[in-house]
This record gives sequence, C-alpha cells and structure tokens, in this order.
Amino acid sequence: MDIKAGELFKFGYINGHTPSLNNKVGLYLGEAFIHRDDGVVVENHRVLMVGSSTPATIDRRLLRWMHPYDPNEEK
Repeated sequence: MDIKAGELFKFGYINGHTPSLNNKVGLYLGEAFIHRDDGVVVENHRVLMVGSSTPATIDRRLLRWMHPYDPNEEK
C-alpha cells in the first residue's frame, strides 16, 4: 500500500453493501494490530472518514480499494 499514516486516501467502489465507504475520502491513521490470547495477531487498520468524529477499524482486505487522494483530481 502506498499510503502512510497521516495521509488522505479515497476508497474506490467496494460493493453495494458498503455505502458508507464507497468513493469516500478519509485519513489513514495506521496499523492497529490485535494480539489475541491464543497468540494469533490480527492485522487491522484505523481510518477517520471525512465527516466522522470517530475513527473506524477496517480489515486489511479493504486496503486494495484505498488509493492516495489528490483533491486536484476531483476538479
């Protein structure tokens, strides 16, 4: 993934069940690993979507739809 913590990104169209993420802009906050008692480490990531005041945890499988955001490309 080309996006680093503190950078803006934009999700592409994921699917019809994710209207809160499809084509939306957010701030990538970084990795958020979960270390379970059984020794398994789950790779998650934290994002703050534009318009939201609460960061969200996303699964690593969503990273493929995240692209660096350039506001100049929107014009």
